[in-house]
Amino acid sequence: MSTSARRGSKKKARRKAKAPAGPRNGPKKQFFGLITPSTKIKTRDVVAFAREFATLIEAGVAAVPALELMKEARAGRPFESVIQGLIDDLNSGRPLAESMAGYPKVFNRFFVRTVSTADRGAPITGALRQAAGFLDTADSAVASARKAMVYPMIVLVLGLAVTVMMLTVALPPMIDLFNNLDAELPLPTRVLIFMSESLTAHPLEIVIGLAVIVAGGVRYLKSKRGHAAWHRAQLHIPVLSSVVVQNDTARIAAALSSLVDAGLSLPEALEVATETASNDMIRAALVSTRKRLLAGDGLARPMADTGVFPTTFTQALRVGENTGTLDVNLRRMAEFYARSADDTLKSFVALLEPLSTVVIAMLVGFMALAVIMPMYSVLGTLGD
Repeated sequence: MSTSARRGSKKKARRKAKAPAGPRNGPKKQFFGLITPSTKIKTRDVVAFAREFATLIEAGVAAVPALELMKEARAGRPFESVIQGLIDDLNSGRPLAESMAGYPKVFNRFFVRTVSTADRGAPITGALRQAAGFLDTADSAVASARKAMVYPMIVLVLGLAVTVMMLTVALPPMIDLFNNLDAELPLPTRVLIFMSESLTAHPLEIVIGLAVIVAGGVRYLKSKRGHAAWHRAQLHIPVLSSVVVQNDTARIAAALSSLVDAGLSLPEALEVATETASNDMIRAALVSTRKRLLAGDGLARPMADTGVFPTTFTQALRVGENTGTLDVNLRRMAEFYARSADDTLKSFVALLEPLSTVVIAMLVGFMALAVIMPMYSVLGTLGD
C-alpha cells in the first residue's frame, strides 16, 4: 500500500473515532436469542454512579481507570454496558459530557450540561456532585409523593372490592325476597337491585365498557390536545395546583442555582432548567422568560409577568438581581419551595385519608339502608 493511501485510511479512522455519538438506548440483554431492552436504570443508580465517580477522581484515580473499577463493581447489571460505552468513547478522545449525551435515557440534559462545565475549566468532581445532588432531591420528592398516596389508594381499592362483593355475592339471594314482598320498594332498594342485577347479568360487558372508557381517557391524555388540557387543568385544580407550582418552582430554582454555580451563563442555565419543569404551561412561561432575558429585561420581571410563579419567588429573584446574590437566593428558594411542596402534599394526604374513609362509610351505609328500608315497610304493612 502506498504512503498516501495509508495516510488516507488513518484520516478516515480518526474521523470515524471522533464522530459524534448518536443517542443510545442503553443496555440490552438476550432472551432466547432475541435482543430485548434490559431493566431500566433508575435515578438512584445514576446518583450513586456520579458520587462514586467523583470520589474516585478526588482520590487521585484517573477517569478511565475509575470507570473500569465501577464497571467491575456493576458486572451483570444494566449500568455495566453504559460504563463500557463511556470508557470506549473516552479512549477514542471524546469528551465525557458528549459521551454521556449518547445515553439520554440514563443521563438527562441537566446532568450532561452540568458535566460539560468541566470542559470550561470547572472541577469535574464538583460538577458530578452537583448533578447527583439535584437528581437525588428530585427523585426523593417523587418517591415521597408516591408513598403518601399509598394508604388512600389501598382504602379506595378495598372499598370498591367490598362493594362489588356485596352486589354480586351477598345481595342476589335477598333480591327474590324483595321481589316477593307485597309492598312498593323504596328508591334506594330499587337502585341497589338494579346495580346488582346489572353487575351479575352483564359482567363481561361492564368490564369491557370500563376498559374502553379507561383506554379512551388514557389515549386522550396522551394526545397533544389532551396533554395540553391536562397540564392547563393542573394549574387550576385546588391543592393540586399548589403542589405542582411549588414543586416545579423548587426544581427550577435548584437547577438554576446548580448550573450557575457550575459556570453556565444565566440564559444557558435557564434553557436547561426549563426541562426540569413537569408542567408544560410552566415550561412555556420559562421559554418566554428566557426570550425577554436575552432581550435585556432581566429574570425576575419576566417571570413575574407570566403570572405562573409565586410572588415570593419572583420578589426574591428581584432582590437577588439588585444585590448580586441571585445564586444564594435561588438556593434558598429551592429549599423553601421543596419544603412547601412536601408540606402541602402531606396536608392533602392527611385530608384525603379520612375523606376516603367517609366515602366508603357512606357507600356501605347506603347499601345497608337500602336493605333495611323494605323490611320496615313490610312490618308497617303487617301492622296495619
